[in-house]
Amino acid sequence: MSISPIGFGCGGLMQIPSRKERLALLSAALDNGLTHFDTARMYGLGAAESELGICLRSVDRDSVTIGTKFGISASGAASRFSRFQAPARAVLRKFPAIRAAVKRRESHFATDRSYSPADASRSLDQSLAALNVDYIDIFFIHAPRSIDDIDTEGLLDFFEKARQSGKIRAWGISQDENADADLARGFGDSCILQLRCDALAPPPSPPDISFGILERPFTTLTAALRSDPSLHARWREQLGADPLAPHVLSDLLIASARDFTHSKSILYSTTKPHRIAEAAAAASKPLDPDVHSRLKNLLEEFMRR
Repeated sequence: MSISPIGFGCGGLMQIPSRKERLALLSAALDNGLTHFDTARMYGLGAAESELGICLRSVDRDSVTIGTKFGISASGAASRFSRFQAPARAVLRKFPAIRAAVKRRESHFATDRSYSPADASRSLDQSLAALNVDYIDIFFIHAPRSIDDIDTEGLLDFFEKARQSGKIRAWGISQDENADADLARGFGDSCILQLRCDALAPPPSPPDISFGILERPFTTLTAALRSDPSLHARWREQLGADPLAPHVLSDLLIASARDFTHSKSILYSTTKPHRIAEAAAAASKPLDPDVHSRLKNLLEEFMRR
């Protein structure tokens, strides 16, 4: 299986209140060569898969790859309100204080986890129906933790039967925390590893797909550069560009993400169509070797501080 070097993460898709705007965002991803889409049963309180499915109706199924996940699902109460989230999010945009309060309670909507063959089978059928497709390219175990009870043998048997029946092409683990715990080992060489990692938190072993490449390093570095004029001056001198200028730092991190994470593909997520084009351009154009070397040295210096 071959997936695009940069894929689109649908975790924030339902933050956009308008369906027209959501479909425009997904279309922008396709137009810019992001032909791998990563979603999950719990994204958008269970609504993100259906939105992605609507967009992909107009494209050749074999021209895209889809990864989805099971094991974390929106609670019954949350999922019942999924159809109201577009107008609700429009209201929340206008009232930051309410939005912050809702965000603090979001964790309560995703508490149920199960990593059994029965739950995997039920979730897979739900995903196939929501996406309106005949098969999933990569079916992931969603964010398992070392403390969770994972039926490895049962899942391996289920995955292989699902692959033979044509419901999935491959399976893997998408790990959001405890990346140092080698939970994929028990699933053998066929397991596709998807990890949250970045330039400031490189993975313990090379993943096939990395996500979260911008969130932590961009926020951390931007705050440090703004608060330390001497650090800002050094970075500006070494890079030959102002890292605090719009898109400079983010594009550098995107362009170097696969090298720093040692992954074959990276996931990118945004709610702004124009940023997809900019990210795709940054990812497709290799950094000048000298700039890459200087960026690497600057990041190593920063992590030693």
